[in-house]
Amino acid sequence: MIYEESKIDEVRRAVDLVGLIRQYVDLKRVGDSYRGLCPFHVEKSPSFYVTPEKGVFHCFGCGAGGTAFHFLMMMNNMTFPEALEDLARRYGVSLPSPKGRANQSAEVGKPELYRAMRRAADFFQDALWAASGRPAMDYLKGRGLSVELVRSYRLGLSLDRWDELLKFLKKEGFGEKALTEAGLIRARRGDPAAGHYDVFRNRLMTAIFDPEGREVAFAGRVLPGETDPEAAKYINSPSTPIYKKGRLLYGFHQARSHMRAAGMAFLVEGYFDLLALAQVKVQNVVAAMGTSLTQEQINLLRGQVGEVYLLFDGDEAGLKAASRALPALLNVELEGKVVILPKGEDPDSFVRRHGADGLFRAAERAMDLLDYYAERLMADCGPGLGGQARAIREAKETLRRVPDSLLGQLLRRKLGEKLGVDPELLNLGPAMAARPTPTNRPAGRPSSADPKAKEILAQVIVHPELARGLLELEPYWPCDDSLMVYRELCRQFAERGFVEPAKIPLESSEEMASLVSWASLAPRLRRAEEAAVAFKEMVDGLKARALKDGHKDKTEAILAAEKAGDQELARRLIEEKTQMPTPLLSKMKPQ
Repeated sequence: MIYEESKIDEVRRAVDLVGLIRQYVDLKRVGDSYRGLCPFHVEKSPSFYVTPEKGVFHCFGCGAGGTAFHFLMMMNNMTFPEALEDLARRYGVSLPSPKGRANQSAEVGKPELYRAMRRAADFFQDALWAASGRPAMDYLKGRGLSVELVRSYRLGLSLDRWDELLKFLKKEGFGEKALTEAGLIRARRGDPAAGHYDVFRNRLMTAIFDPEGREVAFAGRVLPGETDPEAAKYINSPSTPIYKKGRLLYGFHQARSHMRAAGMAFLVEGYFDLLALAQVKVQNVVAAMGTSLTQEQINLLRGQVGEVYLLFDGDEAGLKAASRALPALLNVELEGKVVILPKGEDPDSFVRRHGADGLFRAAERAMDLLDYYAERLMADCGPGLGGQARAIREAKETLRRVPDSLLGQLLRRKLGEKLGVDPELLNLGPAMAARPTPTNRPAGRPSSADPKAKEILAQVIVHPELARGLLELEPYWPCDDSLMVYRELCRQFAERGFVEPAKIPLESSEEMASLVSWASLAPRLRRAEEAAVAFKEMVDGLKARALKDGHKDKTEAILAAEKAGDQELARRLIEEKTQMPTPLLSKMKPQ
């Protein structure tokens, strides 16, 4: 551990667990706990619980569980130190330099990259509001964007100079290594010794935020009047340690509360499509940033909304992009709708002409995504047997991207009906069998711990006074996910004479976090005398089963030795068996 345990405890105590998780999950109070749909797997009925008193969360569906650290690690694919530093920043806990990093001055940490991106956004924003930014500001106003919207989305301007941003950030204390890793500068001719230059120059800048509201990337749009015919319309940040293309949705941070309130989201392609909708107060909108929609982007919407309205350009490319979204939405059981715009219109031009009311009227006429997909498939593939064959092959490719077998069967049946073909023709052969698709973030798995062992640990976690009874179970304890928790509680009792379940180092093991969070939240006997009686029965049952299993294993070993003709080994095993304790059959319960 690179931080002192006392500092980790301080951060853990400072965290508002319900407030943290509510940024990602819609939670409703149920007694002493809060309940919602699990963000780590697809579910219709909520099985995800948060108990602030115990400082843990647990999903009784997929097994994900643990503390605030685990939640951020799973949601944002962080390491433990990254989650700790993030929470310390959010909740105002100062952290010392971590142990073991004293000699790592050359290493650039993520916090430094976040700071660099934030100061770069400040620089771009200031440039837009300066006198030299007036032409760019006039362009934005000409597109109908208000001053308030320009500020809230952190729009800015990169200057038409080679190293203005570099000079500014070096004065702020950032090194060239950090700025290169952040994707803000590049080495001249690929040689750092030759100097560096700004990646973004003479462009209208859009800041891209992560779900926590941190600037992690930029998109730079060519300015009106650009004379270079080779200039790309957009230049985007490269992948960096804090930004991966295809993992974020533009505007997600600003739209999250509005999406939850509406229960649905509009999904558009481009930055200015989103800004145009936000300008007319349609704020439950996110953008795919012009890239092909990915499963990871759709995963962000799970737990936030039940329906996604695809609002793409009315041209052929936009229509095809809507069709490609079908498997990604199905994989997380979100309802997809397609808002059909007039040919030649895009969301920006449409809402500027018809306003929010026009958009809502168009949304009321939205087409179910599956119906739309089938219709487009038949139109694209053409008539006759050849067209049907092409449609079947294309449909099979879509089905391959839906790994859930039940969803795949339902989709096969519906597509068969809509395409007018036998659903059997859509069966995937071995070569096309659905391959695993990363539909979920890294999450917990159902614990492989023995049920009796789990129940015993759960009683001790709820009633620590029962811990002494654990010591007699060492010869009988199963070797599974529960063993680490068992050993930790025994260690605490041996050292202190009592146990503190809150001090179990959950950060050291995903299995330990899942099991302890389950034990903390599952219903238990609350009266101490009832718990003591139940605990003794559980202990006797675990012992009895272990003894029975031991006798069974020894008998099988004896039979194997006799079958192999090794009489000496067989005699020795028989003698060992006669010395074994007799199973407490009266304590055994049917399995």
